[in-house]
Amino acid sequence: MAVSKRISVFVCFIFVATFAIADHAHIDYDHSANFSKYRTFTWLEKPQTDDPFMADRIVQAVNGHLRAKGLEPVTEGGDLGVRAALKTEQKEIINTYYDGFSSNWNWWPNWGPWPGWGPSWNGPGWATTYVDTYIEGTTIVDLIDTQNDKPVWRGTATEKMSHKPAKASKEIAEDIEDMFKDYPPVRSKISD
Repeated sequence: MAVSKRISVFVCFIFVATFAIADHAHIDYDHSANFSKYRTFTWLEKPQTDDPFMADRIVQAVNGHLRAKGLEPVTEGGDLGVRAALKTEQKEIINTYYDGFSSNWNWWPNWGPWPGWGPSWNGPGWATTYVDTYIEGTTIVDLIDTQNDKPVWRGTATEKMSHKPAKASKEIAEDIEDMFKDYPPVRSKISD
């Protein structure tokens, strides 16, 4: 009985941890949009990045997911217009480490474990502060209805990015995959 409870708790923990890790893409969309009418897409604005390879990889990832959902790319006049951006920002984390108590050999009242006059062993200690920096990247993909120039869908993902280009590309590709996993939104599908 106790073993089955432990297994159940372990399985629940794994499920919650997996869900928390995987859920880093956020989607919003126009609930009145008829996504079934969109058959083609055109790029309106490709991402501008310092790394030209990263921009191409974002375009390829978005193209791949839209094609997998049945949309065809066209050079102009698509049913949907696509805009994508990658915004990066350097962030800081301030970490302070304490070495605990220091020995203080001055003669003053000792408020430690043995009160009285004598050397104090419970001084303030030392603190060391480090500033760590990292790059936070936000990938944004917008889909616009080209008939009325109205946004109908947006995917956003923000996460700490690797300094290694190959790993950063993989992270962004995974973010874009998460964005499009439930595209088109099921509730807004309307038959023609």
